Amino acid sequence: MRNQKGFTLIELIIVIVVLGILAVTAAPQFINFSNDARASTVKGLKGALQGAYQNIYAKASIEGELGADGEVNTIETNYGFPKASEAGIIDAATLDAYDMTGTIDESADWAFIIGSSGGVPRIFISPADFIGGLDTTPASGADASATNCYASYTQVNTADGQPSIDVVTTGC
Repeated sequence: MRNQKGFTLIELIIVIVVLGILAVTAAPQFINFSNDARASTVKGLKGALQGAYQNIYAKASIEGELGADGEVNTIETNYGFPKASEAGIIDAATLDAYDMTGTIDESADWAFIIGSSGGVPRIFISPADFIGGLDTTPASGADASATNCYASYTQVNTADGQPSIDVVTTGC
């Protein structure tokens, strides 16, 4: 008998079928990279906001600007922490962001809308490529209801308080 080397046609077909099955089961794990990346970006935003408000608070402490309605390096503060506004936490964190109630800026990285939580100002920040990530349907924009891909910063309203940052990524 002759000594054969190589694979038979049936063996090649079986290998192709097995690879096809593996590809079909593994593909969904790799297709949703944009959602995972967006969620990670929003989680990273939380760290940027925390660093920004801690830096501004340190500067406010040094300058003696720990009262209500202060200003540190052109950043609007309330009890030493940045306010939940464009001239507050957005500028403190040096975010390239635009107000969702205004004109869309397609070159911006972030979009925000200002609302409130129990009468305390709160700002919702979402990735700008996630247009519609923030609900701007309320006429005044004051009762902003964010969807499930945002970071929110709630401003301090007492001298002994601290800002809070919440992150929701279930809808990214």
